[in-house]
Amino acid sequence: MDSIIITWRELLLVLAAVLAVYVAEMLLLLRRGGNPGWRLWQRGAQAHAQARALVELRGQLEALRLETAQLRARLDAAGMSPSVEAASQAVASPAFRVDPGPAAPAGGYGSPGAGDTPYGHAIRMARDGWPVADVASDCGISRGEAELIVALYRSPSTH
Repeated sequence: MDSIIITWRELLLVLAAVLAVYVAEMLLLLRRGGNPGWRLWQRGAQAHAQARALVELRGQLEALRLETAQLRARLDAAGMSPSVEAASQAVASPAFRVDPGPAAPAGGYGSPGAGDTPYGHAIRMARDGWPVADVASDCGISRGEAELIVALYRSPSTH
């Protein structure tokens, strides 16, 4: 009977050939833009990190709500429940004035008022239905800020 005998030398040659094929395949995958599984894993890791941050922010929001309720209860117990008029007068006092900063650059949507901030100008444009790109360029704010303002202040008729 003839039997197949594999020597150590032959086994090492087969192993070296298999490793060479594997290394060549990895180099080709890296050259073509990476492994799609790796990109998918990275996106999953980013989504997981964002979800953790969202849970943390929700916890902070709930803690702030609880603290606000406790402060209101303490004010009510002390008989110092703030009225809307008193709060409005306190905010209108000179101690609460905020410097409007430099005026927004003049753009195609008219010039902002003397005390108007770039954000106030952007809010007016968003309410009038202007697109994000125009709001960002006219008001001198970033596109992300303009997207947020348009999302928050867009009039219901332009949705």
